[in-house]
Amino acid sequence: MRKLLDIYNKTGRAGNIVLLVLLVISGIANRMFMAVKHRFPDYIIEIVLIIAAGYLVFRIFDKKLFVIKRQSIYKGILITGILLRLIFAAHDMVNRPVQDSDYEKHERLGQRMAIEGEFYDFTGVELRNFRQPGLPGIFAIGLLIYNHPLTYAVIMILFSMGVVISGYYLFREFKGIAALISFAYISISPNLLFMASSSNTQLSFFFFVILLFITLKNYSGKTYQLVIIGAILAAEMYIRFNFVMPALLIPFLIEKHGEKNFSYIAGKAAIVLGTLLLLYSPWIYRNYLIYGKIRLMPTTGLGLYSSNVTNDYTKSGGFNGVPDSLLIKYKDLTEVELDDEFKERTKKFLLDNPDIYVKGLPFRMMKYSGRQDWTISYFFEFTKYPNARILEAFFQTVENFLFWIILFFPLVWLWKNKKYPPISVFVMWAYLGYSMMLLPVTETRSRYNFPYILFPIIAVALSEKKEEESANGKS
Repeated sequence: MRKLLDIYNKTGRAGNIVLLVLLVISGIANRMFMAVKHRFPDYIIEIVLIIAAGYLVFRIFDKKLFVIKRQSIYKGILITGILLRLIFAAHDMVNRPVQDSDYEKHERLGQRMAIEGEFYDFTGVELRNFRQPGLPGIFAIGLLIYNHPLTYAVIMILFSMGVVISGYYLFREFKGIAALISFAYISISPNLLFMASSSNTQLSFFFFVILLFITLKNYSGKTYQLVIIGAILAAEMYIRFNFVMPALLIPFLIEKHGEKNFSYIAGKAAIVLGTLLLLYSPWIYRNYLIYGKIRLMPTTGLGLYSSNVTNDYTKSGGFNGVPDSLLIKYKDLTEVELDDEFKERTKKFLLDNPDIYVKGLPFRMMKYSGRQDWTISYFFEFTKYPNARILEAFFQTVENFLFWIILFFPLVWLWKNKKYPPISVFVMWAYLGYSMMLLPVTETRSRYNFPYILFPIIAVALSEKKEEESANGKS
C-alpha cells in the first residue's frame, strides 16, 4: 500500500508539472500569435507582463524569499478584499450587468423552482437534467424570502464575501509566499471581483471547495469531520457535478491513517461517502421519477457535440452550438433519446475524422490556457460605460499579471520540491483528474477551468509551514 501511495504522490506532482508546462507553452504561443499577427495592444502588453511575472518569480526563488515575516499582512489583504467587494456590491445594486446566456438560465431556473416547483430548462426540447440544481435552488430560496431581481445580486455577493473570508481562514496560518499569493489572488483578482456580477456556478462552487480544503487541513479523524466533508461534497455536486473529489478522498484517508488497518480506513470512507449519498439522494430519486433510471449527473450530449463536431479544428474545445435543423429534426425525441443521439453523432464524427481531432488538440490546450477574462469582458459589455474598453483593458492587465504568477510559481516550486502532505496531493490530483476529463472531449474554454487553475498554487501553499509550526521549531 505504501508503494502505491508513493506512486500516487509522485504521479500527482509530475502530472501537475506537465500540465503547467503545457499551459505556459500554449498560453505564450497564443499570446505571441495574437501580438505578432494582429498587433493587438493588449496582447503586446501581456507579453511584457509575462516577462515581468516570470522575472518576479525568478527573483523570489533566486533570493529564497519564501517566508512571510508579518502575518498581519493577511488581515490587510482581507480588509482590502472586503472593501472592494462592498464597492462592487453597491454598484450591482444600481447597475448590475444584464444577465445573458448561461447566467440568465440560472436565474430563470431559480424562478421556476420557486414559482412552479419544477426544475427544467428549455432549448427546443424540455431539458430536465441539463444542469445541476444547486445555484438555482439557492436562488429559489432567496426568491421565496424576497421576490425581487436584487435577490440574485445579494446572493452572489454573499458568495463572493464567503470566498474571501473562507480563503483568509484557509491561508492565514501559513508563513509561505505561495499562501500569500493564493490569498492575494482570491482577494483582489479582477476575475474574482467581477464574478459576483453574474449568476455563475464558478463562484458558488469555489466557496464550497475552500470549505472542503479548510476541513481537510484540520482533519484529525473525528466522525463529525467526516460528516462535514460528505456534506460539503454533496453541496459541490449539487452545484457542479464532480465525482473526482469524492474518489480522491480514499487515498487521502489511507495516507492520513496509514498506521491503521484497511477496515478502519474503509469505515471512515464509508461515513464520508454515505453522507454524500444520503444528501445527494433526493436529486437521484427525482431523476429516477422522471427518467425511470438512476441518473447522477446532467445530460452531456449537447456539450460533447458542440465542442467536437466541427470541420474547423481550430474551434475544437470551443462552444460551436448545435444547428437548429437538428433540434427541429429531433424535436419529437425525449430528453434522454436526444442526449443519446448527440453522443452517437459525436462518437461517429470523431471515429470518421481522427485527423481533425488530433489537429485540434493544441487548440483545445490554447483555450484551456486562455485568459481569465470572461467576467471582466462580460461586465463591461453589458454595463455600457463610456470608455469601457479602456477600463476593461486596465482590469484585464491586472488579471493577466496575477494569472501568470499563479502559473509560474507552482511550476518552479513543484519542480524543485518533491515531498508533499496528503492534502496537497489531494489538491494536485483534484486538478489533474478534472483536467484529464475536460481536455480530451469537451469544452475547454478558460472559464471552465476555474477555480481549478488555482489548485497547483493552493497545493503548494498547503505544503508550507504554519505559523505555530515555525514557533515550535524555534522553541
